[in-house]
Amino acid sequence: MLPSFYTTMTFKEKVTNVLEEGLLEKPSLFLVDLTISESYKINVTLDGDNGVTLQDCIDISRVIDSNLDREEQDYSLEVASAGV
Repeated sequence: MLPSFYTTMTFKEKVTNVLEEGLLEKPSLFLVDLTISESYKINVTLDGDNGVTLQDCIDISRVIDSNLDREEQDYSLEVASAGV
């Protein structure tokens, strides 16, 4: 359950806060880019001190997905690494 202060935030603020919380759990990762389109497509690009693994992308995606409510706002989510 999200804290009540999340309900007064914009969708982008919610995504940003949830993403920041997720990145705190993986201190070797850092955000390169976050975009949210008008159709609520969330694109997260990550990099890391030791690169980014597929599992890192999955973990961050799960953190975001589990802390946003699709009933409140339908969205699509893509988490990727900045590298090749």
